[in-house]
Amino acid sequence: MEVTEESMSVSTSLARHTVRQLIELGIEDVVLSPGSRNAPLSIAFYQAEEKGLINLHVRIDERGAAFFALGISKVSGKYVPVVCTSGTAVANYLPAVLEAHHSEVNLLLLTADRPARLRKTGSNQTTDQHGIFGSFVKHSIDTAAPTDLSGALSDKGPVHINLQFDEPLLPEDSSEWLSGIHPVTRAEPQRIAAELEVKSKRNVIIVGHDRAGFSVDEIEDLADDLAAPLVAEDPLVFEHAIAHAPIVLSDERVRRDLAADLVVVIGRTTLSRSTNAYIQGSSRVMVIDPRTESIDTSRTADEIHRTIPMIKNPIEIDQNWHDQWHKYEEVAAASLSVLPDWSEAEVAAVVAEELENDVALFIASSRPIRDVESFAVPRSGIDTFANRGLAGIDGNISTAMGIASKRDETYAVIGDLAFLHDISALANPTTDTLTIIVIDNDGGGIFSTLSQRGVDGFEKIFGTPHGRDIAKIVSAFGISCEEVRSTKELHIALQRIHPQIHVIVAKMPSRDANADSIYNVIKKYKELVLL
Repeated sequence: MEVTEESMSVSTSLARHTVRQLIELGIEDVVLSPGSRNAPLSIAFYQAEEKGLINLHVRIDERGAAFFALGISKVSGKYVPVVCTSGTAVANYLPAVLEAHHSEVNLLLLTADRPARLRKTGSNQTTDQHGIFGSFVKHSIDTAAPTDLSGALSDKGPVHINLQFDEPLLPEDSSEWLSGIHPVTRAEPQRIAAELEVKSKRNVIIVGHDRAGFSVDEIEDLADDLAAPLVAEDPLVFEHAIAHAPIVLSDERVRRDLAADLVVVIGRTTLSRSTNAYIQGSSRVMVIDPRTESIDTSRTADEIHRTIPMIKNPIEIDQNWHDQWHKYEEVAAASLSVLPDWSEAEVAAVVAEELENDVALFIASSRPIRDVESFAVPRSGIDTFANRGLAGIDGNISTAMGIASKRDETYAVIGDLAFLHDISALANPTTDTLTIIVIDNDGGGIFSTLSQRGVDGFEKIFGTPHGRDIAKIVSAFGISCEEVRSTKELHIALQRIHPQIHVIVAKMPSRDANADSIYNVIKKYKELVLL
């Protein structure tokens, strides 16, 4: 007997309608974790991949799957569905949802659920999944019937679709339900830029890591119009950014000497305390970030814009102003001479120098992102990524793998604790070209550079030494790995390209020695400033 739409499983019909609609809305990549309740979606997405309509990625750990999807969306800008079964599987999405919310990354959570009638009855693997992510998703839909999703995907940020699937879960036919499908390209909404007249000549632009979603060209054009030096948390995409800015601004006398009439902050402020102190000491601050509309709604500044304004009359460059910045920039570069031959600062500088153009680089939170900002020499040609929404150390390997799935060659710099935190990702490794540099200082090196250093019980509650041989752990997963213990060895290791995932474990001196080297740089800089 021919299976008709009327006799088809309700769950099969719901899954197929959802998948077909998502493809038509432009979905290209889907990340799936195995489960029974999500079987209708799993089968439908698999059939779509067999037709060449999507790329289906399978990740066995839901937390890692969500960060993997986050990485894909960072590159593509498109909504990336992440699909799971019911119960605790859904809760594992929360860390990535928070990151996606605060960074406005397009993450689509497709969670399978039992029918609503089974909630609060003690039924197996059943909880109240609707609304589980609260205000951290733009839209939350709970449905047992086909639903129009176009409105939910018209904005930016995470969206939750909770789909109630009843028995039977498996399809009873092999009909050509995907025939005649036509994906559409959705146009991005355009914001109207305000026109501004700026009369001040001592202007500075400070750019947070994700650039608030703006392009490098847009920001550089604004810097040209304002004749402004540019301070970037991510100096690897702005070739003419001020080098070693956190060091330059670490001295209060220098901050006074470089005090600006106007500081323009694009995105969120950097992790650098000295840069933030500089912003706070300025006479006028302008913030440009579209997230002030719906996420950072309590942010304050003298002016707030959601798109980059047009400058009516571009400012004529004040060469003395730029020369002042470059003078201190040179002093900061000279202060690096006190760094030891092998240090975490040197790893950041070598990675920034060694990577070729057109590669992708994921930079983990905690020390790596700070070290790149402080010690890398500005350049361009690299596409950089970081989880700066909440700057967590979770899901870093998975995020890097997601990025690697969309790029020809990808690198990641991750601290040892962040690496171990997401070690389960190695059980389901990518086949894409990804090199991970692990900064192994046996614990939480960031805390040795913060005010917690030296408190009673520091090693137990902050330093948290793991005592693990990371190279052996990686090798146990069947992944190629090597250790480096010098700058020369790191240079050599980075010159080799591996066809799949490869891990370089950078064995570092003690955490205290690294912290001391950073303090010595700042001390040397302040001494040189007085000369």
